[in-house]
Amino acid sequence: MKARAQVRLSLYERGIVEALSANYGYTAADARALVVEYIEVVRKLGGYDHCGYYAELVDRARRLGHSPAQWLEHIQGIEKGELRDRGIASEERQYLQTK
Repeated sequence: MKARAQVRLSLYERGIVEALSANYGYTAADARALVVEYIEVVRKLGGYDHCGYYAELVDRARRLGHSPAQWLEHIQGIEKGELRDRGIASEERQYLQTK
């Protein structure tokens, strides 16, 4: 049997657990397990929005069957697109050259 590492949640992440319990009917243990399951996504998103908003996103992902891996893959796809974006100045130059 492989022992699983214990994840230490930040104060913000514990706020997500509390919001899942208060607003979405999860027990404290189930809410914590859900946050731990999606911890990579939560940490990747960075904690800029209200933890209740992230609770909503995590709950919706669970209900729709979107795994953390799928979510992270989607984020990475967006980030790759942003890296390819040359910006407005480049597009303006290209537009002016065609006139």
